[in-house]
Amino acid sequence: MTTADMRASDRAEGALRDAGWRVCAPHERDLKPDATAVRTDHPEEPHLRLYLLYVARDLCGLVVAGTADPHDLIAEASQLAAPVAEQHPKRAWQGLPLPFRYGTNGHVWRFRNALDAQRLDGTPAPGAPQGGARSRYVFAPARPNTIARWKREAMRFPEAPTLRARLRQLPDVLLDPQRQLYNAQRRAIEGLETSLAADRPRALIQMATGAGKTYTVVQASHRLLEHAGANRVLFLVDRNNLGDQAFMEYRGFRPADSKKPLHEEFPLKHLSGGTTGLADSDKIVITTIQRLWCRLSGGTPPEPGSEDEETFEAGGTAGLGTALPKVRYSPDLPPDYFDFIVIDECHRSIYGRWLPVLEYFDAHIVGLTATPIGPTFAFFHDNLVSEYTFEEAVADEVNVDYDVFRISTKITREGSVIKATTPTVAPDGTVEHLNTVLAHVDRVTRKQHWRQQDEDDEYTPSELNARVESTSQIRTIIQTFKDRLFTEIFPPVIDPVTGEVVHQRKRVPKTLIFAATDKHAESIVKEVNRAWGEGDDFCKKITSAASQPGKAIRDFRNEPEIRIAVTVDMIATGTDIPALECLVFMRDVRTWSYFEQMKGRGARTIKPDDLRKVTEDALRKDRFVIVDTVGVTEHAMVDARPLVRDGQQEVPSLERLLRACGDGRSLSVDDAATLAGRLSRLSHRLDDGQLDQIEGCAGGVRLTELVTGLVLATDPDRVANTRVQLTGDDTVPGEAGSQEEPSNGADDHVLAEALRPFVERKGLREAILDAARAHLWIKIDHLSQDGGVIAEGVTDRMQAERTIQDWRAYMEEQHERFTDLRIAFEERQPLSEVRQRIEEILSLVSPPQQRWTDKQLWKAYVDLEIAREGRRRNAGLPELLSVLRHELQLDGEGFRPYRDTVELRFQKWLARQETAGVTFTEEQQKWLQIIMSVVATSATVSPEALDQHARCRDEGGWTRYRKVFEGGPRTPAELIDELDRELGA
Repeated sequence: MTTADMRASDRAEGALRDAGWRVCAPHERDLKPDATAVRTDHPEEPHLRLYLLYVARDLCGLVVAGTADPHDLIAEASQLAAPVAEQHPKRAWQGLPLPFRYGTNGHVWRFRNALDAQRLDGTPAPGAPQGGARSRYVFAPARPNTIARWKREAMRFPEAPTLRARLRQLPDVLLDPQRQLYNAQRRAIEGLETSLAADRPRALIQMATGAGKTYTVVQASHRLLEHAGANRVLFLVDRNNLGDQAFMEYRGFRPADSKKPLHEEFPLKHLSGGTTGLADSDKIVITTIQRLWCRLSGGTPPEPGSEDEETFEAGGTAGLGTALPKVRYSPDLPPDYFDFIVIDECHRSIYGRWLPVLEYFDAHIVGLTATPIGPTFAFFHDNLVSEYTFEEAVADEVNVDYDVFRISTKITREGSVIKATTPTVAPDGTVEHLNTVLAHVDRVTRKQHWRQQDEDDEYTPSELNARVESTSQIRTIIQTFKDRLFTEIFPPVIDPVTGEVVHQRKRVPKTLIFAATDKHAESIVKEVNRAWGEGDDFCKKITSAASQPGKAIRDFRNEPEIRIAVTVDMIATGTDIPALECLVFMRDVRTWSYFEQMKGRGARTIKPDDLRKVTEDALRKDRFVIVDTVGVTEHAMVDARPLVRDGQQEVPSLERLLRACGDGRSLSVDDAATLAGRLSRLSHRLDDGQLDQIEGCAGGVRLTELVTGLVLATDPDRVANTRVQLTGDDTVPGEAGSQEEPSNGADDHVLAEALRPFVERKGLREAILDAARAHLWIKIDHLSQDGGVIAEGVTDRMQAERTIQDWRAYMEEQHERFTDLRIAFEERQPLSEVRQRIEEILSLVSPPQQRWTDKQLWKAYVDLEIAREGRRRNAGLPELLSVLRHELQLDGEGFRPYRDTVELRFQKWLARQETAGVTFTEEQQKWLQIIMSVVATSATVSPEALDQHARCRDEGGWTRYRKVFEGGPRTPAELIDELDRELGA
């Protein structure tokens, strides 16, 4: 055995010991019941080492260790399982070829449980994958007590001895009868279970915000625990307060035909506190990925409600700084601890920097989101098991639809100019031009300085609340919102006959305002209180910087006194406040998924009685209103990027990089490059005075020269050239003859020289930070007077015009594909081929045009009166076909409903039958009319459809149809095929 083989074997033994196995040689083995891994040589391959696994004196598994690919090693383990069992007939568990098999090179482990594909008696299990059980990557070998549990489960369920086997045999049972599941929730559970039965490791469920994603997973969790025998489920959220919501959803669930709530049958634990622990009896665990990491690494998370909690979670680093988590084996939380991991709101980056933590566990991963984006699909291997859009949820009355009311002001549209001087009329009538003095407020401390305006300052709309805050702009928007609230946004209900006011609301609906920054939120709260003149509880700021934000959210949800909340992004996703009726956007959002999440806060349904508990004069919630003050509903959006980008470390701040220099800590090449980039960006924003101050502290060296030095020191080609000059070594690291980890002393020398000014000159570091902090101040423009208000509701016709305009532009962009679709229509190709082309075209659509469902397109054509007298809601494929035929000009210039197209084809077909001398009885003609109606509503017809369509069933279905047309020139089946071909698509 070579040195490399020995190292692989030593690493394997170390992992076995960490997992609780006693590793020994054959002569050291005894018959004690403790778990033992007996080390032995491979009978034919001296470079491989075997470890025979005994649990409770039963030989039940083996490990093959070596330097080969773990896939090859696991295959070798499977080859050896039967011969080794035959050599130990009295010890082999159940006389089976050792079912628990591992292959490892000491770094990577693969595991195969042969019982995944067979019954306990060794016969193949129904539905098992061809070729036997599949192997999978695992972080480490299972603990002995886990294998002992697997043995017990196999004895208890001999027909389906493993979890994966039982996932293929989940029973059709009655789901919760006390709370009716929506069809979308049922489809999600069925799709998930189909995916799990196929042993797909990751599954993605897309359900519209407010459609009951959490409750769906509660149902699924119970089925997995009760019927599949899962040991433990982990539910991951990205904020502790969202964990509270999930906890209550699980706690409030009572399974069908059970006298106990779920949490009494399967103990529920919310890991929310710094000292909260886990017990073996816990079956459902709710936590954040950061708290889970602390449990793995031995760290202590902040207490719920503490000041550090918000920065710790929801994209926080959990104290890791710029590093990715390095996962090591934890005996307290081993890889086999969870069978299933559910990631709530998985469109976020919970799987980015934290991917090592997720892959540590040997568990299926299930993602929940309303707004999947590219990285989400990639992480879940494009395994979308269920899809339920916002439009579908509205049509099903699971969500409420929304209206848009726009408020636009002159400063919002055009920006403004702050003059350097302000004309003032003196008592004697003369005009004086006084220097303008404006307040500058520190974004962090709120410290205020008054500074003189030396020159005119023109700011654009994009600079609002970034560089300049306009008091008048905020005040104008809030006042307009107040003035129009009960006249246009929530207008009185008028009796259509008498014209009298039936109902007039006076209580401000629960309203959520999205602000650009925490400072902006404070200013909005101030203006809301000024406009309404109510008490302190009328309007609250709820941001991460606020005191006890979790309590503030609960109060806003439940307390009638709090009518308006102002947030930045804390309530933007995940948080349920069903009584919300109004969302006011005073910040722009450019990412489609984030906007959809924010919009979803208002989409929740609520019972009228529950709504009136917090808004006493509300009748019901059948819609919500988006008040758009920044054009967020008008411009195109891009697909979202995760808050912390996948595969990238968090970028350190300029202050942290300079502090590291001052502390004498060496910067990596990446950090030095980051410092160069930050300084370069800063240099473009500095005035001459700031540059002079920095360069004076640098000994006269220009800031651009300092940046250039850092760039050159981090350029790999220049570093290599310097290495040659200093050492004479021109060997490229990694090439033959180079050291495995080459000395980089010369590289360090180049980098150290570039960093020297920042390390040695404290004044330079302070001057840079002072200049950078100057941009943490926001200028308060209290002089510019806003006006030019445009306030109007966005009508259905306006939305329809935009939808159809965008749709036609897309058709032009995809001209070739629509030409292929036209040919398919003209050649009367089968509906399946036409539909395939349509799906290909729609699959290329990117956000925000993902609203182009058949329902949304059809509604637009009805609202714009192109499709006259059509129903606006619940359209399907026939309506989409009529839209496509109209745009492709297949039906002439006018719009022809699909039913008219089918009826015209039917009349032409009947005429051809009459010409051919074919006649039909009265009952046959009745059936032909029924079939024509089926095609008009479904775009196709088949023998199965005659048993599924309600009217066909009433007439006797396929059986009666076949009897009516027997003995004709065509068989009943041939006639159905001909009508499908002649009338459809």
